[in-house]
Amino acid sequence: MNSDAPPRPADFLAGAFARLDGFAPDPTDLRMGLVFRVTGPRPALTAVRDLVAARVDRDSPLRQRLVRDDGVHWEDDPDFDVAHHVRELPGAGGALPARSVLAGPPDPARPPWGVWLSPAGPDSWDLHYLAHHARQDAAAAVRTVVALLGDGDRPAPAPAAERSRSWTRGRAGLLSLSPDLLRTFAPSPPAPVGDGPERLLAQRSAPLRLFREVSRSTGATVNQVHLAALAVALDRWSPVAAGRSSRQVAVPVDTRRPGEPDDDFANRIGLMRVALPSGARPADALRAVVAAAGRDRTDRHRRAWRDLADNAPERVAGRVLRRITDPTRVSVTLSSIRVDAPLILLGAPVSTVTAVPWLPPGHTCFALAVGYRDEIRLSALSPGNVPDPAELVASWSEAVEDIHRAHVRGTAGPAR
Repeated sequence: MNSDAPPRPADFLAGAFARLDGFAPDPTDLRMGLVFRVTGPRPALTAVRDLVAARVDRDSPLRQRLVRDDGVHWEDDPDFDVAHHVRELPGAGGALPARSVLAGPPDPARPPWGVWLSPAGPDSWDLHYLAHHARQDAAAAVRTVVALLGDGDRPAPAPAAERSRSWTRGRAGLLSLSPDLLRTFAPSPPAPVGDGPERLLAQRSAPLRLFREVSRSTGATVNQVHLAALAVALDRWSPVAAGRSSRQVAVPVDTRRPGEPDDDFANRIGLMRVALPSGARPADALRAVVAAAGRDRTDRHRRAWRDLADNAPERVAGRVLRRITDPTRVSVTLSSIRVDAPLILLGAPVSTVTAVPWLPPGHTCFALAVGYRDEIRLSALSPGNVPDPAELVASWSEAVEDIHRAHVRGTAGPAR
């Protein structure tokens, strides 16, 4: 996009997440990203800036900033400066809340993303990548870092596919989501509201082998095993009110189609409400999660959100998103991504990938798991007025072992 090109309207997800800035108590709460632990000596800052500058061409969405005037749209930053987006982070490495990395309010006049380099150990270093959630989701963040710093030249962008909007398909997506919408109007105790100035971030990993063995034994997916462990962990971390048998959470689903080009590095998620079991034994928790977040239901939500995003008016899609994620009804979001291939950044191997979740206004917790190589690494971000998320991720790790013991080493039957 040239600097004199007309602004491009934001899609409904970008618009919806951009508007959340007005409700967030901290301007960094809408920033999310990843930390890549890279083996070898830390490269010079100038070398990283040169490589990024060479790969962020004039047509890249990474040159665009969010503008809020008569709506929300993207426009080219005429003063784009790679030095603003690639910096060093002093101090020890490791995942930090976005506010600790940014060390101040984000500049709204700049494209909303950045790369930071930090020391990690005698033979490793960390690469932090953060972006506004209006710009990207976690899967797009991985693709961005690989495009900017991975081996080889960045492939040429695929030509945009011609498509026409169909309100029939948009209406079909809306109808598919109507059960979730109707549930938000059912009587229920209000969800706890997260507030307070602190931001607490915690991580814990568990062997991917345990999830796969449970999956083979029960027929559940790896992600369903992960959600079942989180259901048990949430019970230990913050129990629901007495007499309640479930807890409503939001679970993002990736709406990208298999093999679809993803050159705009955009946010392509939808949201599914899931009733996680409360008070269940680990073996029973997995069966309940398989019933509540089965493949068919997940696929139906994925198609519905894609139809809504591609075809419904922005104001309609935005209202659906806001209703389903109303923090008075859902105050916990549980997400996960899988990085399938080993990563090479700046010619060196990546040993671990750790998420830095964002925090929706009013939420008590956002947990994001990254499956990479032989482990799943869970990160949880919470405000300071709730129990420490370190207790949540520790309980999740224990629950993974408990579920594995019940379904692989014990006598529990299939999960479905």
